[in-house]
Amino acid sequence: GTHYYLNCLMITNPPNKYYSSTYTVTHSLWGFDYSKTKYMLWFGFDSFSKTAKAGILNHIAEGKRNGTKIVAFNPVKTPLADGIIDEFYPIKPGTDLALALAMIKIILDGKLYKADFLQKYSDSAALIDGESKKHLTDKDGKWLAWCSTHKRPEPIDSCDKPALDGGPFTFELDGKGITAKTVLDLMKENVKECTPEWAEKICEVPAKDIERITKEFAQAAPTVCIPNLKRDPAGPNYANSWRLMHSLNTLQTLTGCLDHEGGVLFLSGVKIPWLEDTDPLVKPYPEQPKKAIDYRTEYPVTNEIYRNKDFSAPGHYGMVGHGLYHSDQVKVVVFKGPHRGMHALIQPQMTEAALEKMDLVLDWNMYPDDLAYWCDYLLPAPHQYEEGKLDIRQYYPKWPCLVGGEPVQKAPGDVIGWGGIAKKIGFALAPEYWTTDGSNNPDKIIKGDMNNTALKAVGAAKDSEDFMKNKNAIWIDKRAYPNYQTLKEIGYGRPNGRVRMYIDEFVEEKHEGLPKWAPRWSASEGEYKFSLVVTRAGWHMHADPNFIDNPVINMLSRKNHVDSAWVNPAAAKELGLQEGDEVVLTTNPKLMPELPRPVKTKIHLTERVARKDCVMIFHGIGHRSKWLKNGVWGYRDGDLIPQKNPEVGKPHDPTGMGWVEDVYVSIKKA
Repeated sequence: GTHYYLNCLMITNPPNKYYSSTYTVTHSLWGFDYSKTKYMLWFGFDSFSKTAKAGILNHIAEGKRNGTKIVAFNPVKTPLADGIIDEFYPIKPGTDLALALAMIKIILDGKLYKADFLQKYSDSAALIDGESKKHLTDKDGKWLAWCSTHKRPEPIDSCDKPALDGGPFTFELDGKGITAKTVLDLMKENVKECTPEWAEKICEVPAKDIERITKEFAQAAPTVCIPNLKRDPAGPNYANSWRLMHSLNTLQTLTGCLDHEGGVLFLSGVKIPWLEDTDPLVKPYPEQPKKAIDYRTEYPVTNEIYRNKDFSAPGHYGMVGHGLYHSDQVKVVVFKGPHRGMHALIQPQMTEAALEKMDLVLDWNMYPDDLAYWCDYLLPAPHQYEEGKLDIRQYYPKWPCLVGGEPVQKAPGDVIGWGGIAKKIGFALAPEYWTTDGSNNPDKIIKGDMNNTALKAVGAAKDSEDFMKNKNAIWIDKRAYPNYQTLKEIGYGRPNGRVRMYIDEFVEEKHEGLPKWAPRWSASEGEYKFSLVVTRAGWHMHADPNFIDNPVINMLSRKNHVDSAWVNPAAAKELGLQEGDEVVLTTNPKLMPELPRPVKTKIHLTERVARKDCVMIFHGIGHRSKWLKNGVWGYRDGDLIPQKNPEVGKPHDPTGMGWVEDVYVSIKKA
């Protein structure tokens, strides 16, 4: 969620016209031109789960053949580091922000940034009011810049010669005296102390390498990028991850690689519409509850995106268990498994306790996993081979593309798809939103024909049948990539859209509008000295139902020690541990005062954990359901990760993320 919200706040300004109703979250900017880029920085991007993403790997391999340089910062040395990465640095967990800030300083001090891009496509020249600490605007809401020619503030798009720096500027606006500085000037002030030497003391990456790598990266611009997906350090990993994502997007802005071939690719030219696009509402949706169970309403920055800009925005899953456990607001819980069951949550013990008091618990799943113990009803879900689908190419959206799939096998008669369930529940509870005339007449139920609408919009086919039978189920427009065009269409100030590096909403919540150093939430203390690193095997993603009950896959997992906690041999020696020993991992009780649940597992000694102060575990395993024939093995990583309420979270993070690796644990022989 962290990268999603920061992209919303900095770049895509939702709702944008290409945002689709599929899982393709376009605000996440998941497209990177791995094939054409010259230089990539990987901040934990090479996790074990990435080694199974074929949609990424074939392009990374092509890029390497074309001479791409890859530098990685990760406390874990993955197989990608063995064969693909050019330089590897075992960075201290939770300190990536210091490295990124030092890189920003080097680029600013050396004027290595793309000045033309900053002028045309960012808010670098925008004026920030010294009193309100927010963007100054004209009466039409347009950002103001200082005109070096006319010596006055002017709308940034029509300014004769915007000044990138040189402030402070003093002038009168609407009868009020104003002192203002440009965003770029303020950024220089923010990173003034962030030298490579300062960063080295925090992140343990050598200062000389930080400086060299930064200059190489800037020289290769704009064909550079910093890929990041989901549970990388710029995802929901630490209390300072939102600052890191802000910093990485700032680096990509300074180098002009956003929406540029060889850099960060923006999805455009294609869209799978929303239900409301194909079947307009007869009446507006009712107002949402004033209080959300995941505490979203207490985080104005992200709540504004969810309520008024993008209702599909991800919730605060790092607090939903806490909200359920500590209130009686919710009486019914529906789990949309597969992938989204108990094993996708952090501190699931809170959710388990909360489910005991619910009036109704429902799960839509392929297997009766652990969640079944708390369910009143378990509805059978299809295997992915039993479903058809139309989707967008999300990992490499260089060209507009639609891809179709049809079922490989026929599902049993009792299986029902999620769309069918949603329609039945919706019609039963609120028929006025599910019929074409707002009645409760089942003959008037909406069609929801989103696929045909998408295909016709780009001329890919007459309908889904034509697409599958006559068009080989694929449509792709291999056009020349329109550099910076989509940014103008979806960015801030569209139709002359820009990247917004300075975020007013953070200021309103008493945080900084620009990236600034802050440590992670937790710290090493006594025996709780091992920083938790959570990764995922490529075949165990949120306990993927296609694999949790598969004897062959689980044998493969055990042979690769996925059911073990991984530590560096030197750390194990200090603890008196040997390969295969049974150990107990325990979270610092100061971080988890309620419902603690230590994890018992085997230990695996490996140099792949490149630091002595880390322990690595895998996500999505640890099932105990008696109805699984082969899936009962391993530990549950979420048991070690505390829930955070707003009292804990808001002082550190205005976005309300889960901080899923901001944990220190002890390791003791069982």
